[in-house]
Amino acid sequence: MRALRRGGYQIACLTVLLGLLSGLSFAQAEPLKWFNHSYGGAEVVAHSLIGEEEQLLFDGFLRFYYPDKFQIAYGSPSGVVTITSHDDFLEIQAGGEYQYGYDKHWLVNYFQTYIFRLLEFLERPLEFSGTTQIADRDVFRYVDQENPDLMYWLDQNTGVPLLIREGKETVLTVESYSITASSGELHLELALFTQPHPARLTLVYGEGGWVLTRLEVSDPAEQIVVEFSQWNFEFDWVPSSSARILGDLKELNDRFFREFQEQQWGESLRTCQEMLALAPQFWQVYLYQAFAYEGLGNFLGAVENYQQVLMREPQNALALNNLAYHYLLREVQIYQALELAEHAVALDRKSAYLDTLGYGYYLVGRFVESKLLLEEALEGAEPEAVEEITAHLDLVLQALEKEQD
Repeated sequence: MRALRRGGYQIACLTVLLGLLSGLSFAQAEPLKWFNHSYGGAEVVAHSLIGEEEQLLFDGFLRFYYPDKFQIAYGSPSGVVTITSHDDFLEIQAGGEYQYGYDKHWLVNYFQTYIFRLLEFLERPLEFSGTTQIADRDVFRYVDQENPDLMYWLDQNTGVPLLIREGKETVLTVESYSITASSGELHLELALFTQPHPARLTLVYGEGGWVLTRLEVSDPAEQIVVEFSQWNFEFDWVPSSSARILGDLKELNDRFFREFQEQQWGESLRTCQEMLALAPQFWQVYLYQAFAYEGLGNFLGAVENYQQVLMREPQNALALNNLAYHYLLREVQIYQALELAEHAVALDRKSAYLDTLGYGYYLVGRFVESKLLLEEALEGAEPEAVEEITAHLDLVLQALEKEQD
């Protein structure tokens, strides 16, 4: 669909702006960079629409550094929350506390899926293969030199891809295309059919080129509407941000788990020390160190690191359970261990935590309670844990038999 507002001034603006955009189009085979910014930031407001109900999802700021660094900030009842991500590894800072892990904020997913995905082809080696028309638009056709089955059809005036196909599969298609002029600006509206959900983008052409002003994503359950404003492409936030070190942290984090899987305990401890040198606030590394000390059979090292975790996160069920189990296996600090284990089960009735508490109750002679907990633990146990839980339950059953004799 092509919609042009009528009116002499608006048509004149549209003609001039399109002329500026298309001046180089026919003279070169290189694709136009319709979005030519390595970094930038904007104010963002997002709502969820379910039927007649509207809910505010996000009111804050988004910054990006193409292709994989993002920062999101918004207010919460406890203060400002800042989420910084490198690829799928992120840092969450809230109220002076830090969390690290593998995840993506939904807004980052949307921006990458519906904006960066349209830019990825510019990084590919493309070969010009002719001109044609799609939906009454003049387009340039390009073939991917590394993958001849991958073809792109780009609008001649804007450089925006209107169709991307790989062999017989349609990767992306623009179902409708509307371009209008208003107050000296071009407004481009695209309805995209792509995975995971169809979306509608509104772009405005100004001094900084095309920028996103509105994104609507629809799925069967709800519609998400995200509005962008106050774009700034002059402030490069990465050098002064923790995003600068997140790539290194991610690499070290991945290395730790490789070393841990290979039972390279000494190497994994050294990797932990490198992570803490980069980010002393990365408290989860103390959990990693506890795992490594367990592998080395270093009781005191494991205990000290679980205690470090609990100083920073008293409600960490895994640290509560593991510290309790270390005490119980050596039959030291038994009553403190029971408190820890009870706390872990209160937070999460996971099979492993039920086993720890059940074994603790066995050690202090609370056999009936122990039996019930261990039976519950067996019901949800992973196959590799069944043998140990069964051994604990056998001890309890033998103790109950002796009581009856």
